[in-house]
Amino acid sequence: MAAEPIRSADMVDRPAAWYVAHTKPRQERTAAEQLLRQDFEVYLPLFKVFRERGRRHRASAAPLPSDPAGAAAITADPALIAHEPMFPRYLFLRPTRTTQSLSVVRSTVGVSRLVMFGHQPATLADGAVQTIRRAEELRETAGPADLSPYQPGMAVRLRDPVLGGVQALVQSVSADRVTLLLEILGRPQTVQVEFGRIAPL
Repeated sequence: MAAEPIRSADMVDRPAAWYVAHTKPRQERTAAEQLLRQDFEVYLPLFKVFRERGRRHRASAAPLPSDPAGAAAITADPALIAHEPMFPRYLFLRPTRTTQSLSVVRSTVGVSRLVMFGHQPATLADGAVQTIRRAEELRETAGPADLSPYQPGMAVRLRDPVLGGVQALVQSVSADRVTLLLEILGRPQTVQVEFGRIAPL
């Protein structure tokens, strides 16, 4: 299911222009939630990305158990699809009524400042924001293989404790693992590994 952008319901009398808030590091969602509570319309574009889970955890060393077809599996933490801010430390907002003041934005939890052009708040046309929304929606249709940093034909090295440093070629990419072609004991072998067990050369 596609992640819902963080924004409030449409308002009939809202101003057309959007303003840009610069947030504190990694506090985009906090700032968005706080601005929503203050009755602003908020849009935090989220970008669908590939992210490994548990890279700090070392998987237990184990030999490669071959299956009847000659392929082998290496267990590791699975990979995840995540949603991260499209523009780190930035979000868009606009009042939900023409009389609403922007003065509270700067003191909102998670907000660093309101982006200014000289002495005036910077504005962004609604058409530009709609273009960003369409790009966000298009990105949501991308599959795990499209988001993966590993693509067929790419050279990688294994990070497995047993075969650490062995080089291989990516043969195919699925939702949570990569099929590699490598040479074991002088013979080409097909090996399936989870993303956390390999690294680009």
